[in-house]
Amino acid sequence: MIDSLVFFIISAVVIAGAVGVVMAERIFHAVLALALALLGVAAVFVTLGAEFLAVIQVLVYAGGVVVLFLFATMLTKSDLQLKRPPRGDELAPVSAVVFAIVALFYVASSGFAPLGERISVLGSVSGVGGLIFNPQAYVIPFELVGLLLLAAMIGAIFLAKKEAAK
Repeated sequence: MIDSLVFFIISAVVIAGAVGVVMAERIFHAVLALALALLGVAAVFVTLGAEFLAVIQVLVYAGGVVVLFLFATMLTKSDLQLKRPPRGDELAPVSAVVFAIVALFYVASSGFAPLGERISVLGSVSGVGGLIFNPQAYVIPFELVGLLLLAAMIGAIFLAKKEAAK
C-alpha cells in the first residue's frame, strides 16, 4: 500500500516535470524541469529495486545531458525565449485526457508486482552485464554501437578541424 502511494507521488513529480518542459516559456526553465523529470525517473527505479539503473539515470541523464543542454544554451547566447506554434493548443488537453485514461486502464489491469520483481533482477549490475555480454543476446549490437560512436567522433573531429582551419 505504501509502495503504491510513494510510486504515485513520484509519478506526479515526473509528470509535473514533463509538463514543465513542454509549457516553459524559457529554455533554461525547460531544462530545469527536464532535470526534475529525470530525477523522478531515477526515484521510480529506486522504488522498483533497480538501484544501478537509478545511479546511471542520475549520472548520465540528469548529470550529463542536462548540464550539456545548459552549457549549450548559455554558450550560444541564443534568444532564451521560446516561441510557441500558433496551432495545436486546442488538441493538447484532449490528447492528455485520452492518454491519462489509457494509462489508468493499463495500470489497473496489469498490477505492479511482476514489473517490480523483473526490474529488480535486471536492474542490478550483474543483471545488466549479463544482458549486455550474454553471447546469445547483445554483444554484436553493443560492439556495433561502439563502432558507430567512434565513427561519429572521428567525423566530428574532422569537421571541427576543417572549420578551425578557415
